[in-house]
Amino acid sequence: MARTTFDHVQGLRKAAGFKLGQRVTMLVETKGADHEDVEHTIHTNADALIECIEQLAPPQGLTFTLWIPINELEGRGIVNVFDESDGPISNFIKAKEKS
Repeated sequence: MARTTFDHVQGLRKAAGFKLGQRVTMLVETKGADHEDVEHTIHTNADALIECIEQLAPPQGLTFTLWIPINELEGRGIVNVFDESDGPISNFIKAKEKS
């Protein structure tokens, strides 16, 4: 059987007032390991990028995958997933303020 790779285009383009590829601000502290397995703590007000929006079966429901850069120029960051079982996405991110 051929292996299917995940295609972000198969997810939702918009949901809950946010859109795929949108830069957002984190409202909560979050932790995770980067691709080198180095653990990072990301503080509130950090920038993030919406990488994927999916509608999954309950209890996950509406699910947002966020990439939170550690060093964006080097492509280093962590990935966290927030879903409806955690609460509304607006508890975790907000639209980036225009400067």
